[in-house]
Amino acid sequence: MLIVTRLGVIACRYLVKGYYENRYISAPEIAEYHNMNVRALMPALRQLTRMGILRSRVGGKEPGFIFANDPAELTLYKILNVLEGDAQFNCCKELMPNLRCDCKDKTLCGVFSFFSGVIDGASARLRTISVADYAGRVTIGLPQHLE
Repeated sequence: MLIVTRLGVIACRYLVKGYYENRYISAPEIAEYHNMNVRALMPALRQLTRMGILRSRVGGKEPGFIFANDPAELTLYKILNVLEGDAQFNCCKELMPNLRCDCKDKTLCGVFSFFSGVIDGASARLRTISVADYAGRVTIGLPQHLE
């Protein structure tokens, strides 16, 4: 997982608070709260905005970011998918064409099968966790029903 992705997932936790308070939260506020570099955070916020997960507002009294829809309806899988793309494990031969390997077919490869299964299991689990549930596991002043 890239640093940008990690910062984006962390930012989403804090942005849940803004959604339920009906206010935009600035990138500097998120960065200050989590003691992170705002310039490192911005690519994740921009990508989430481009993909319709967040809305952004520039200028005015309250610039910043807010979830476009209820984070209780948004999964961690969707956030990770937007920031990283589909999780997958490629066959060794796909990555290193000249590799000498006993596997004739990637479906018979023990390495591919193992890691593919791990990724599939993690993806399935992440599809069951909403961003609001994830945020509720940390204390940031969420509404009662999420704490």
